[in-house]
Amino acid sequence: MSQKIYFDESGFTGNNLLHPSQNYFAYASVASDDDEAKAIVERLIKKYNIQSGELKGANLVKFAKGRKAISEILEAFEGRIKISISDKKFALAGKVHEYIFEPCYSDVNSLFYRIGFHRFIANILYTEFMARGAGAEELFAEFESLMRELDGKGLQTIFSSSDASHSETLRMIREFAQKRHSDIQKELDSLADGETGKWVLDLTDSALFTLLANWGTQYEQLTAICDHSKPLLANQEMYNGMICNTKKVFSRLVDGQEHPVTFNLSGPIEFADSRTTHGIQLADTIAAAAVFVFSGKVDESTEHWRSIIACQAHYGSVIPDMEEVKLENTRSKLNALVLHQLHDRAMRGVDLIEGAREMIIDLTLSLSPPTYRMNHR
Repeated sequence: MSQKIYFDESGFTGNNLLHPSQNYFAYASVASDDDEAKAIVERLIKKYNIQSGELKGANLVKFAKGRKAISEILEAFEGRIKISISDKKFALAGKVHEYIFEPCYSDVNSLFYRIGFHRFIANILYTEFMARGAGAEELFAEFESLMRELDGKGLQTIFSSSDASHSETLRMIREFAQKRHSDIQKELDSLADGETGKWVLDLTDSALFTLLANWGTQYEQLTAICDHSKPLLANQEMYNGMICNTKKVFSRLVDGQEHPVTFNLSGPIEFADSRTTHGIQLADTIAAAAVFVFSGKVDESTEHWRSIIACQAHYGSVIPDMEEVKLENTRSKLNALVLHQLHDRAMRGVDLIEGAREMIIDLTLSLSPPTYRMNHR
């Protein structure tokens, strides 16, 4: 029997990840069925005298009785909730790696993912953004504009608008992007040809896919019911490929741990109206609670929510991790050296792919204790 999973979001701003008042995006899911969801929603509406006749998380978090209703939902569905939450500025930093660096070594990208280079770039850019203010902010805004337009206009001089205030790291990233502009242009051209490219910075698709993959480890078959979403409607092909799929595939590409990358759908994703689909109202409320907690709001309710949400908000979540850029860590040192090497090769016009494996091995060994180096030569 297929398990129904309801999905909804909070903090959606599409391709605008620098929205000044929406710093977090949450995509929440809850395993239930129509009868259970309806019974709980109708009971809470009556108990807390919710006038709209519909649970809307963005409204409930504002008032004490609404937060009590949210607490009841989180308790009732504990163990049947999964959430993906993203810091949008950090997510944008991650997109810089995805669309500036990766196109330049896509044929051997697994080498760089295995050492966590993507996380290093995202975290160091985020650190620059939070610490440097205007200079880094202009770089982020320029990149966001590039990805919205997808025309590659000005790629040869990208990130030059505020180069005087750039740190050494931002300078290397700027110069790398300018020198490798033709690789980046090819990637943009491939995106510009399809409907998916219109939502290239949006976080909905990756959140939904990761949540479904993790639900797929718990249930043999899933029925996905989502609130209407333009980004999702534009990209149904990869979900349709999972209909009646019974293969369970896991990937170790990103961090060496096994992550599910397949699931079994009973049919195409169903899009429903939240006003008449009570399960979506529950997901909406959970998503709003997650954003409320991560935004730093503190009261009796959020302290209660925090422990529940923390256990359920790690499915594809995109959150900074400063351990990735602490140079006392060997991996951080390695990735800093890799950035220098990539920048150097770009500046000299040297092939980035040729000898990349050997480069990473040599740099790894250079940071290892002498006995380890001797044993691995």
